[in-house]
Amino acid sequence: MATLPPLPPGATLDAAAATPEPTQYVPINSSASLPALPPGATLDQPAQGNGSTYTSMARLITGQPAGDQGDLTTNNAVRSVATGVPIVGGLLNRMDAAFNATLAPAVDPLLPDSFQKLPEDSWSDRYQHALNIQNGQDQAFHQEHPYVDTVLNVVGGVAGTVPAMMAAPGLFGIGSGPVLGRMAVSGGTGAAISGTDAAIRSDGDLKQTAEGAGLGLALGAAGPPIGKAIGAGIRYLTTPTDALSDLGAPARNYIAQELSDPTKLGALQSDLTRLGPEATLADVSPEWMGVARGAASRPGTRDAIVQPLLDRQAGANARLASDLDASLGPAIVPSQIDQALQASQQQITPLYRNAFANALPYDTQPIADAIAQDANQLRGPAQAAMARVRGMLNVSGTDQLSSDPRVMFETRQAIDGMLTGETDPKVIRALSEARQMVDDGLTQAVPGIKDADAAYSELARQREALAQGRPILNNQATALRPQEVQDMLQQGALPQGQQIGPSGVPTRMQQGVRAEIDRAAGTNAVDTTAIRNIVRGDGDWNRTKLGMLFGQDNADQALNAVDRETTFGQTANRVTAGSDTAMGQRFGDFLDNISTPTEIPGDLTAMGVTMRSAKKVADALLEQRSEGQAAQFANDLGRVSIATGTPRDQLVQALIARALQPGSTANPGTQALINAVLQSAGKQALR
Repeated sequence: MATLPPLPPGATLDAAAATPEPTQYVPINSSASLPALPPGATLDQPAQGNGSTYTSMARLITGQPAGDQGDLTTNNAVRSVATGVPIVGGLLNRMDAAFNATLAPAVDPLLPDSFQKLPEDSWSDRYQHALNIQNGQDQAFHQEHPYVDTVLNVVGGVAGTVPAMMAAPGLFGIGSGPVLGRMAVSGGTGAAISGTDAAIRSDGDLKQTAEGAGLGLALGAAGPPIGKAIGAGIRYLTTPTDALSDLGAPARNYIAQELSDPTKLGALQSDLTRLGPEATLADVSPEWMGVARGAASRPGTRDAIVQPLLDRQAGANARLASDLDASLGPAIVPSQIDQALQASQQQITPLYRNAFANALPYDTQPIADAIAQDANQLRGPAQAAMARVRGMLNVSGTDQLSSDPRVMFETRQAIDGMLTGETDPKVIRALSEARQMVDDGLTQAVPGIKDADAAYSELARQREALAQGRPILNNQATALRPQEVQDMLQQGALPQGQQIGPSGVPTRMQQGVRAEIDRAAGTNAVDTTAIRNIVRGDGDWNRTKLGMLFGQDNADQALNAVDRETTFGQTANRVTAGSDTAMGQRFGDFLDNISTPTEIPGDLTAMGVTMRSAKKVADALLEQRSEGQAAQFANDLGRVSIATGTPRDQLVQALIARALQPGSTANPGTQALINAVLQSAGKQALR
């Protein structure tokens, strides 16, 4: 056992004698013993007669400066944080000691005597001396500030571990995947790190190494489940009360799993906005269509799902009519418009009466000769038609030509009647030429007749345009091409004869088309698909033609309304009594038997996306082992699938908000922090 040499005469503990012996530094954890305290002296008070303290002696023995060995200084705090870093922290004191032992022979002679020096001859002695200094300072700080030192050690452990965890999260069980698998991986990594750290700090002591590895295994394995629990707690505390809060946990979990992508939710929200407040998730998503159909297959939830869809379908005609009125204008009754036009034509009679008041006799011989010549040359129906016209120019009951302009007027009217419905091109050409000759004669014989003709002709053109508008959306072989409709509109807008200003022909064509759309909606209100087939057709022609007539924006709004009601009708049919009945029945069987099956038959996937959605819901229901749980699950999801208006918007907003929040497992950064704190704090128990 080493002893301290006696103090030279006149020396104190803080001052060397005139001929001091070389200072000896004894490790605080060595077997050295301190001299007995002089009478009346304490460890914190000066001994009688020399003004020194044994506290100073103790610090001198450990090779530390008297002023900061265990004090709460920046140096000690930084050393504590660094010491807590796994593996590296255990090497720092040894690295410092080796560095100082190597440089001491060259550096110590240059340092003042107040600096700690390493006077030993051998490198190993200097290394041990320097290591004792480093360890002694750490021990002194821990003894005086144990709680602070522990916290700083944990901080160092966390700071040294988190970057590694973020760089290789899989090695620490961070991320998604089965909890047991992540526990096994994290436990193995923890055992390797802690075992290595313990071996370094204990100079290879097998017992301490084994203890460190075991503790690392336990703490590493505990990290993933603790992280998941904390993540669930964070989610519970940070998730506000919203439209999903009233749903059962199984339904919320299913929604979180199936609708966790904000981009997908954004697309659904866009489709819902396009279809309007009456739209449901079942209208825009095959998965939610399957949910609605599956929920409707259960007697306990059928009415709650089916009845709202039937009520919505009952209002299809009123909604469609309102939207069509807003975009295309109010519908008219073609027969009423035609009657009004005929009445307007009758009101033009006074114009003709006034014109004939100034009429002059007219020699029709040139006209009659030309018509007779055509009759002699033509054969068949054309010859007969011209012979009839020639006879109309005579005085009634005679072969004498009439010079009365009224006879020419009536002849022109009769020719117009003959042209109506005529299909033979030769007859049409011959009659048209005859009419033109008679009309030219009238113009000369009856001044002002063209003014009356212009008014009458405009009304006649409008009546014709009203009839032409009805078949414009025809999807048969006789359907008009968009270019043909464009030509009709352009020609129809031009004034004819003495007319001033644009014609009303385009307006009458619009009314004819609008009336045809109204007829289709009125006769096919229940079958919205039939309405769509009539109005939209199979290609783009009808859309283009509607744009020409009403403007493209208005046309698009009208067609969107038709498409919307078609979508609503298809949803109602498929959920209530459509072609998916078999799928819904099988889905209902899954719900009715959730307490017994262990898997869902794979052949269900052949029924398409909607059936796969039903399979997903049924798979989720396998975790619910009671009729009550299954009924609640089906009811919750069914209500979400058919929600409309404000409740629907609140549900979608809640889905988007929750999709942007972390799941039940903590995010990687939080998980890494949890693991690092857990392991670092646990290791302090062994130190």
